[in-house]
Amino acid sequence: MEFGQLMRKMVDAACAGDGDGVADCFVEDGIYDDVFYGVFQGRERIVDMIGKYFHRDACNFRWDLHDPICDGSNGYVRYVFSYESKLEGCEGNRTMFDGVSIVTLQDGLIGVYKEIANTAPGLQRMGFAPERLGRVIEKQGSELAAREESRGHLK
Repeated sequence: MEFGQLMRKMVDAACAGDGDGVADCFVEDGIYDDVFYGVFQGRERIVDMIGKYFHRDACNFRWDLHDPICDGSNGYVRYVFSYESKLEGCEGNRTMFDGVSIVTLQDGLIGVYKEIANTAPGLQRMGFAPERLGRVIEKQGSELAAREESRGHLK
C-alpha cells in the first residue's frame, strides 16, 4: 500500500474509534508514540490506546493529511487535527492542532509512528487554564531535552 493510503487508513480508523483498524496498519510490535498519551508498543496496546484514551477524552474528530512523502523506509506527512473535548472543564470545546507525523516503515506497515505537534494553541483554545497549560509545556520541554538527539543543544 502506498504511504499516503496507509496513513489515510490509519487516521480514518483512529477517528472512527476502530482500534483494530489502526493496529492493522502497524507491524506486530509496532510503536505508536502519541504526543499526548505517550508510547504504546504492540498491536494490542495500540488498540487499547484508541479505545481507552483517544475516544474517552474527545469526539467528532477530523484529521486531514497534507503532502505525504516517503523514501520507502521513512515517511512524513503534515496534518491538521481537530476534535471536541470531553475533558472536565473543557467539555464541548472544539480545538485543533497542526503537526507532522514521522513514520518508519517495515514490510509495508508502520514500524514506528511518532508526531511533533503544535499543542499549546490547541490546548489554550480548549480552555486550559494558564497553570495547566504551563505544566503541559514544561513536560514537553523536559521530554525534548531528555532525547538523545537533543544532547549537546542545552548546557
